[in-house]
Amino acid sequence: MTKEQKLYDYLKAKHIGQENAVHSKKLEKHFDICPRTVRTYVNNLRKSGVPICSDDSGYWIAKTPKEASKTVKRLGNYAGEINNARTGIAFGAIQMRSVTTITEESLHITVKVG
Repeated sequence: MTKEQKLYDYLKAKHIGQENAVHSKKLEKHFDICPRTVRTYVNNLRKSGVPICSDDSGYWIAKTPKEASKTVKRLGNYAGEINNARTGIAFGAIQMRSVTTITEESLHITVKVG
């Protein structure tokens, strides 16, 4: 059995509902994994349909659809912020490729795309 499956079994056995949330640090210690691995396992389980919720109190499996919806909304907000950051970086890259030439007679801007 993989550690990811063991994490799922652990959450299912002991951490149903927000009132039973478990902090990432406890999961890291219990499974001897790093914080990034906890997030990877949780994301993989979520992608497979397991309603793992999270907030500042930790991780838990949703007891109600309302709990799951709160996490869906929170993750949607993160996705929007990440998309905004991606757009900003792309715009910055375009600006970095731009060439500006200023002479006494004119201002010439060439934007290289691609």
